[in-house]
Amino acid sequence: MDLLNFAAQHGSPEPPLLKALRRATWQRTRHGRLMTDVHTGQILSMLSRMVGPKTALELGTFSGYGTLCLLDGVAPGGALHTVERNDELFGLQNEFWKQHERHSAIVRHHGLAADVLAQWPEDRPIDLAYVDADKQGVTDQLEGLLPHMASGGWMLFDNTWWGGTLEEAQGPKPRALRALNARLAEDATLHSVVLPVGDGVTVVRKA
Repeated sequence: MDLLNFAAQHGSPEPPLLKALRRATWQRTRHGRLMTDVHTGQILSMLSRMVGPKTALELGTFSGYGTLCLLDGVAPGGALHTVERNDELFGLQNEFWKQHERHSAIVRHHGLAADVLAQWPEDRPIDLAYVDADKQGVTDQLEGLLPHMASGGWMLFDNTWWGGTLEEAQGPKPRALRALNARLAEDATLHSVVLPVGDGVTVVRKA
């Protein structure tokens, strides 16, 4: 048995609400593969519970699966802000979010990640950020996040492995991800580690 199968068999089971959202996403959207996978979702939930953020930010919502995972650890009275540019997904998100007992903690922003970051209030430091939006702009998203991250804040970047083809893949998305990985490695104020789950999740802590 390989490690991924072992992890799937021995981790906590996928909650019924998430399982139902996963099924609906595949049935009702054209790009189900963009959804957070089960194992990565469990990692998001666990890290959010460990951090206990008062303010969390998700860049790239899609159907809202990752949103519900992150919501698990948001501190009482805290908020999870999530950014999605495609309003055609809002109905699906709402249908499942409202079934979560803490759905009122979710604050949805309709627009581009860069625009939301540019307008982010200075008095609202971000404790935990999950970046899964437009890959071409991922380095700009990092730069936009950094001034707003709390001291000791955590950032999670998805798809940093790019299916194992990152080193040789061509195009704006893999080039942007290579630039992100290089940027994270050279910055002494950031401590990063790549988790070998899903399509690669890089966890970054701001000093």
